[in-house]
Amino acid sequence: MRTPNPRIRVSRFACASVLLLLIPWPAIRARGQTAPSPAQPDSASASDLAAKVDRLERQLETTQHELEEYRGEVNTLRHQVDAMSAQHEAPRSAEQAEDASALRQAVADLREEQSVQQSEIAVHEQAKVETLSRYNLKIGGLVLFNTFQNIGSVDNIEVPTLAIPRAAGTSHGSSGASLRQSLITLDATGPQFWGAHTYANVQMDFFGDLSSADYTSTAGSVRMRAASVLTEWPNWRVHAGLERLLISQGSPTSYATVGEPAMSWSGNLWAWVPQITAEKLWNVTDSHQFSLEAALVDVPDPGPGANPYERAASAGEASRWPGSEARIGHAWGRDHTSRLGAGGYFSPHDYGKYGNVDAWAAAGDWNVALPARLFFSGNAYKGQALGGLGGGAFKDVIYPYNYGQSDAQAASKYARPYAEAAPAAIRYAGLRDAGGWAQVKFKPASRFELNAAFGLDDASAAQLRLAAFLQPNQYTGLVRNQTFLTNAIFRPRASILLSVEYRKLRSWQIDSTANDASTVGLAAGYEF
Repeated sequence: MRTPNPRIRVSRFACASVLLLLIPWPAIRARGQTAPSPAQPDSASASDLAAKVDRLERQLETTQHELEEYRGEVNTLRHQVDAMSAQHEAPRSAEQAEDASALRQAVADLREEQSVQQSEIAVHEQAKVETLSRYNLKIGGLVLFNTFQNIGSVDNIEVPTLAIPRAAGTSHGSSGASLRQSLITLDATGPQFWGAHTYANVQMDFFGDLSSADYTSTAGSVRMRAASVLTEWPNWRVHAGLERLLISQGSPTSYATVGEPAMSWSGNLWAWVPQITAEKLWNVTDSHQFSLEAALVDVPDPGPGANPYERAASAGEASRWPGSEARIGHAWGRDHTSRLGAGGYFSPHDYGKYGNVDAWAAAGDWNVALPARLFFSGNAYKGQALGGLGGGAFKDVIYPYNYGQSDAQAASKYARPYAEAAPAAIRYAGLRDAGGWAQVKFKPASRFELNAAFGLDDASAAQLRLAAFLQPNQYTGLVRNQTFLTNAIFRPRASILLSVEYRKLRSWQIDSTANDASTVGLAAGYEF
């Protein structure tokens, strides 16, 4: 049954009331007095009119009373509707507040980007970047200012990678500042051919050799950090250049260690090496993607070359066979930010009369988005002869090593001076190694993040105990190296960053206990 609309009922009673009020009651009474009806006496007419007036007045009072009741019902209904609306919107208040905050941040970023674009448009005609190929070229980079305070003896005061024993009579620490970790990047978009897009990029820093001038002793020379040429089809990529290894994806987040990425020599195979890579992609769904990659790589030897002016062949190059890598990966989520991968590496090394060694590694990598704005990433590996890739405790091989004798006999024999060892017994052996790193990132806001990471590189102590070193030092005798870091990074603007970081280094020598050192660093940068 359909309920009558209270408003219609109220309107009807209101109209009736108005009509009743508009009736000319005095005129009716006067007419009754001057022209009485012949059928009734004057007194009867007056009493009838009085009765009618009383009846109409009672009806009017009843109508007014009903109007008041309907008004109360309308107010009650209005309050009920308001309460239902409030109950419906209450569960959404928290989400709306969060969405509103994200929207305000996005609007602020958009305004800043719009301001930058307007500035670029204003000066476009006065400052063009013109290339010979007439294709687009973007210039970017990072001006990075670092200060540091080292507690303990380290190998490199700007970017320490290991703790070393304290020398007698020397300071047990250091402090300083540097801009050598600043970056310059060039990104170019090339022509299309055979249905493919082409791109190229070069990245440079100033972490090369130190300047020889006294007044710029803290300034470094320009160094090519990375470079690549990319040809991209919808489901294929082919690129060549000076790039990170396939089996080592990503690095811990740090602006205190940019010249050498965080966890270098502590579980991060960080080396940039010349390689050519082919990659096949499969988009299963919009949020799931699989990839298969393979590469040929030119593997260097660990450490600097003997001659700074001439490039000698590395052990991998002397074998006349390139190294090889392969990786299979799965990425998912928005923009494929989460990933899992597994890969392998193989490279023959030729050491001439000291024999041949096969370098190899098996590795896995991950980067997973967790609830509560947490992210978990890392890399793990196991293999041998990994010094050229940034592992193996700075070593590919150990020497001499006698495969024809027991460990006790070899140890007794090589305990004598190196000159007494029989040359025929000297054979290089690949140093076995395992390690990796892991990081937890907490990002409560788009411009603020907290990071904590741990890394470890662990070489075979059993092999190193049988090795004979001509000149033992903090690198040749290193058997294990680990690093722990934590930092906070804040961006007051999209192009400005501020960071504070703490690192703890611990390094073990084969013939001594562990050495400890700590580093506190502050970084301020401007990205352009």
